Amino acid sequence: MLKISSMNGVIFSGLYAVDRQLENNLKAAILGGGISAKLAGHPLMASAEQQAASGFTWEGYYANAFSIGKAKDVVVIPVQGTMSRGWTWDNYFSNEFMMSMLAHIAEDESKKGVIMRYNTGGGSVDSTDEFAAAVRAFNQVKPSVGLINYCASAGFWVGSQNKELVMMPNSVSRVGSIGTIYIHTNIKKALDQQGYDVQIFRSTGSSDKARINPIEELDPELEQEIQRDLDSSNKAFKSEVRRGRGAKITSDEIYTGKMYGVDGAIQLGLADAKGDLPYAYNRVLQLSKQK
Repeated sequence: MLKISSMNGVIFSGLYAVDRQLENNLKAAILGGGISAKLAGHPLMASAEQQAASGFTWEGYYANAFSIGKAKDVVVIPVQGTMSRGWTWDNYFSNEFMMSMLAHIAEDESKKGVIMRYNTGGGSVDSTDEFAAAVRAFNQVKPSVGLINYCASAGFWVGSQNKELVMMPNSVSRVGSIGTIYIHTNIKKALDQQGYDVQIFRSTGSSDKARINPIEELDPELEQEIQRDLDSSNKAFKSEVRRGRGAKITSDEIYTGKMYGVDGAIQLGLADAKGDLPYAYNRVLQLSKQK
């Protein structure tokens, strides 16, 4: 816990990982005004009442901060890291927040559309279908173009709903991984070798509580349950890809879970073109004129 006080009270408090050798330097920087509460250029947090009175929203703030072009008329939304309903340590925004951003931008007359910039290996199934639906709804009002550096699994579930998909023209750009997967690890033998004797107790009548766990063996019934869930999710995934990409898909080989580079992706219909951010920006402007 780092807590720094002055004659005016506590000016900096929170739980931070700080190297002990740098602790005094950090304190000196804070006390000297070198570090303020306005971090990374973001506004100071205001109360909900103050935000409502001023018309401030975080969706609007980031939409403006991430806008490009001379007129700041196209928003670049980073679909970065692990996709999930809520925020995680390695994503920029949660799925729910990006859905909310899309709804905000759709109503903002100063914005012509969005570029969804993908650099994600995918994420959880939960909320991915909702995110894809939000992209489809946005396309009814304004165009969305996906710009892909790396777009796998849940990323492509959502990306397949963009009006167009553009592959970054580099040797490591990849897209695909259509499918669902669950990896189960049983650690009981490892615990036994370490001398741990783990016992699981369940309340009376709760025999099905948390039966899928890393201690107990999976019986055939549980294995079938997992397989059913995977197949059900995969069916929905493939349905969304067909809905978004339609006749552009040239082969069912894309459904094996394989990843594809730039040329292969375009040839198979997973993407429409290759280009950079300016290219994607111009495509949004061109598509916005077709509305």
